[in-house]
This record gives sequence, C-alpha cells and structure tokens, in this order.
Amino acid sequence: MSVTADGPRPAGIQGTPGTERAGQASVETRVGAPDQTADQAPDQPRGQVHWLSWARIVAIVAVVTIHVCSHLVLEWGTTSAKQWHFGNLAESAARFSVPLFVMVSGAVLLVPRPSERRRDFYLRRAGRIAIPLVVWTCFFLVLDAWSHGREVTAYTFVQGFLWGRPYYHLYFLYVVAGLYLVTPFLRAFIVGADRRLLVAAAAVTLGLASADKMQHVAMGGGGGFNAFTYFLPFLGYYLLGYVVATTRPRRPRRTVLCWSLAAFAASVLVTHFGTWWLFARTGAQQGRVLYEYYAPPVVLATIAMAFLLRALFGDRASTPARSRRVRGLADLTFGIFLLHPIPLELLVRRDQPVFSSAYVDIAFHVGVIVALVVGCGLVTFVAHRIPVIRRLV
Repeated sequence: MSVTADGPRPAGIQGTPGTERAGQASVETRVGAPDQTADQAPDQPRGQVHWLSWARIVAIVAVVTIHVCSHLVLEWGTTSAKQWHFGNLAESAARFSVPLFVMVSGAVLLVPRPSERRRDFYLRRAGRIAIPLVVWTCFFLVLDAWSHGREVTAYTFVQGFLWGRPYYHLYFLYVVAGLYLVTPFLRAFIVGADRRLLVAAAAVTLGLASADKMQHVAMGGGGGFNAFTYFLPFLGYYLLGYVVATTRPRRPRRTVLCWSLAAFAASVLVTHFGTWWLFARTGAQQGRVLYEYYAPPVVLATIAMAFLLRALFGDRASTPARSRRVRGLADLTFGIFLLHPIPLELLVRRDQPVFSSAYVDIAFHVGVIVALVVGCGLVTFVAHRIPVIRRLV
C-alpha cells in the first residue's frame, strides 16, 4: 500500500513493468533510479530500500487489525472487559498504519528527479491511480447502498466521488491522488531547502493537522474533508517519510532499534490507558480522540515504527533473493487493502459468531485478521497475473 496508491502502495518509482502496477505507487521501493543519482544529494536514498517493503507489509496487517477489532471498542459496556481491552490494545498498537503508508510514499516519491518532466510525472501517476479510484469507488458505492437497502441513483455516484469517502477505507485513494498532485512542487521545495528547513516543514504541517483534529474533537469546528482536501492533513507525514528515509543514523542500529521499540511501546500504552480513561468519562463516541492519526501518541508511534523497521531490516536486504521475495509480498498490499472489507463485511460481520469464552472470541478475531491478510493476498497474487484485472489491484 504505498501511497502509491499503494495504499497501500506508496508510489513506486520507476519500477519495472512487473512491479509498477496500476495506481500502486507501490512502494517497492525503488528510491531513485540509476540515471538520477548524479543529481541527487549524498544523503538521498538510492536503489532498492528493503525496510520500505517491510513497512508496507507491517502497515497492511495493522490496517486489517483496525477494521477487524474496531467493533470491540465501540461495544463499550456491552462486551466483556477482556474483549474490550483486547480491542483497545489492538487499535492502539495499529494506529500507525495509514500514516506509515503515507510516509513510505513520501520516502519514495519525493526523491528529486531533475530529468523527469512534470507532464510525464502526472501522466504516469494518473494512469496508475485513476482506474482503481474510479472502479473501486463505483463498486463500493453500489455495495454500500445494497447492503443498507438504499436505492442507487446518479446522486449516489456524484456524492460519493465529491465527498471522497465512498467506503470507510477508500478515502485513502483520494489522499494518494492529492499527494500525487503536489509532489512536483514538494520536490522543488526539497531541492532548495536545507535539512533544518525540511524537518521544520514536516513538523509544522504535521502540527497544524494535529491542532485541527484536536480542536475539532474539543470544539466541533472544522475537521470536514472531501475528495479535494483529504490529502492536506497528510502532508506532514508525507514530508516526514522523506526525512526519515534520508536520515543518516548517528547511532548503532541496535541502539536505534531499542530506543524506537521503547518509544513505540510507550506511545501504545499511553493510547491504550488514555482511551480507557476517556471512555469511562465520556463514552465511546467522544473517547476515541487518541485514535486520531494526528494525536501525539500516534504521531510518536508512527515515527518510532519507521525508525524501528529501518533499524531492524536496513536499507539493503542480505541477499537479492530475499529482497525479491519481500518486495513480492509488499506488492500484494494494495490488493489486500482494497479487497479485505468485502469478506469482512459480507461474511464475518453479517454472521458474527458469539462465543461464551472471551479468550475464544479473541482467538477468533486474530484468526480473522490472518485469514483476511492471507486470503486477500492470494486473490491479489492471482489477479496480478491477469492482464486486465491487475490494473485494479
């Protein structure tokens, strides 16, 4: 899911024909092409970046986890304490998912390419994102209307496209489209900006998005986005992805790994216990503020996860064969992202079993997560071998 639409796929950069799939912007993860390296600064990422592929894989598991376990949190007061705390912990630990996908896309797409014309960039990215966006928007608008017994009219489609949220997960395609639109301008900024200015830009844009979300929760103003503006709050994460990918570690990988793991664990615990306290005080509807993608604990968790994965897997795989295998798995993330709500809503949610044991119910949810990731991954793997369909996933 690079934003590349890779939305899970972050936009892959000049990948090979087999890896650059429709809209995928797969973060595959070529950060820079050979003919561009002469124009790049020494600290810019080059070649295949191994940890970015792993970031896509980890992020898609987190996305599915959120969608599978969210109902447990919303059933505050009606489900058992064990089930609720499991759902809350799963949600708290997985909120980095979409921000990490955006960061991966920024790490890949924002690498300056002086030899690439703006017109060529737009044409190439439009071809990747336009078909999946149109087809899946139409599909999920019809699915949503059918599942809720509503009539499908022309207004259904007009509203769905303009609002940019035809289904609960598809807003991400509109985020990707908006980020594609401003990428050439951000590249020009990166070329002329020194390191401190780049870090400041990422911090300021992310801070503004966080302030907007927090005031929306507290005061009720703002917070409304549509197809044309969904990408704006994600600009900070987009820039931050490039910052993280081009940061030269000043500490041993083991040290970075330990500090990142500690920061991630701390942010998850703050989100978990903070949400528990908020639910007890305000209830389910007002108590989810710490789940917001721009809540300080989630921002910290996302940054920590990015550094953790980079320290754990490194910029290069140990062998070319391992790199190809991981990249192959990462290329399935866009399809998993698009497809997993279908079996989740039509098969699991419509006939959700009730278990007498909370532990059995928790095991069931874990099994659903695994089944959705593996099953949708296999479907995507097959679809990638069908010329027409592969452009959709």
